[in-house]
Amino acid sequence: MLSEKYNIHKIASELDTFSPFDLAELDGEYLVRIALFKGTFPWHTHPKDEFFLVLEGSFTLETKESNIVLHQGECITVRRGLEHRPSCEEKAVVLSALHKTIRTSKHDFPEVRDKL
Repeated sequence: MLSEKYNIHKIASELDTFSPFDLAELDGEYLVRIALFKGTFPWHTHPKDEFFLVLEGSFTLETKESNIVLHQGECITVRRGLEHRPSCEEKAVVLSALHKTIRTSKHDFPEVRDKL
């Protein structure tokens, strides 16, 4: 059985900041998401790994130890338990793959819900 076909450029043009759109669910456990980053998301951790691929623009993945700038076409895996936050002055369109229990929307973080 095939899943729905999406145009990620159209979806990206309609996204609200840090409000991801789920493109696919894999094996009932993992999600592939597209999101628009702009601003600074709160510090957080996850119990599972999280993968980011920059489709457009760039963003900084901040950790307590370092800041890693990711540009279009670059990707990184954030290992479970690592405290991190994405930060982006301009906008970036990012594809992520993660366990479906991981919350990555500004709506899951009341302190920034109306600020991002």
